[in-house]
Amino acid sequence: MPTEAELCTLFGVSRITVRRALDDLARLGLVKKIQGKGTFVRRTLLRSGDANIGFLDAMSERGVKVTSRLLLNTAEIASGGIAAMLRLSTEGKQLLEVWHFRRLRSVDGVPMAIMSTFVPRELGDAMQKFNLESESFYGLYARILGSPIARTEGTVTAITPDQETCDLLEVPKGSAHLWYKSIAYLADGRVAEACFSIFNASRYEFSVTNFALRGCIVKP
Repeated sequence: MPTEAELCTLFGVSRITVRRALDDLARLGLVKKIQGKGTFVRRTLLRSGDANIGFLDAMSERGVKVTSRLLLNTAEIASGGIAAMLRLSTEGKQLLEVWHFRRLRSVDGVPMAIMSTFVPRELGDAMQKFNLESESFYGLYARILGSPIARTEGTVTAITPDQETCDLLEVPKGSAHLWYKSIAYLADGRVAEACFSIFNASRYEFSVTNFALRGCIVKP
């Protein structure tokens, strides 16, 4: 990037304003300041891959290293919304249990997403035999259920995360990021997981192909 002096001249602002702006960009992960050398633009945003192969494999295809930190691994009573997303039958049952996993996903050491995943109780029980910080969940579903994920449906919107999430993603409080809600289906229509993810918008973007706009109502 241009030097601080050049930026001051270019935009007609003081050096302290330029430094604050560069510091903000550095905290967002958009630039990198190297003592004695200057400020450099970081590499472009990571782009989402094939949703049907999962985050780990999609990022591995891009030649980057994904690590996971398991924040939560517990069986709990499903809310009505989660039960509906997982298509769990409530007939004759007052309470339905699901497994809830929460993971911090990092790419090349940079926090990229926090994923809260819900799966049916039986599937979650079987998953406990594996190292959930190193295994691909989509890979586990295929091994345990005998069928790979056939399709994934999701929606993306903007969110301002709470302080805990900002700390985990190492982003400034009050910054906007990407909230992704998805459901993964097997070929026979069974639901393997319902997932709610918050992606670091300063480092990650979603790409869309073959998109059809259906039943969309735009409000002013």
